[in-house]
Amino acid sequence: MASSPTVLAGQDLTALLVGVPAWTAMSLLNGWANTGGGNVSAQYRTWPLLNSVEVIGTINAGTLTNGTNIATGLPVAASSQFVIVMVTTSTGAVAVTTPRLFVDTSGDLQVFSIPASTTTISFHGWYSLDA
Repeated sequence: MASSPTVLAGQDLTALLVGVPAWTAMSLLNGWANTGGGNVSAQYRTWPLLNSVEVIGTINAGTLTNGTNIATGLPVAASSQFVIVMVTTSTGAVAVTTPRLFVDTSGDLQVFSIPASTTTISFHGWYSLDA
């Protein structure tokens, strides 16, 4: 069972529950890097009222092997979950069906089913902390 968010002395309870939480930058690993050039950087934020985490980013491809960690230290979920991604390949073709990111129960973000010709992935999704 996931625990409830902790409110510390001096924090605004209303802002924590109904405000817009701040983004936290992801530290990317294994050759993955933010695309830059006006594209959103890889980041996440926790929504306490929804007990969910929102992830977003556009990043250049690094190691594509299934199960490769591309970021660690995300909020830990009760179960492993997938976030769908859009992939741009070196040929310019876009795939939107099977490529995905996997958030495991340790807070690691991993790649799965990313084509070998991938140059960039874009993602925006949610995962539940208690599902």
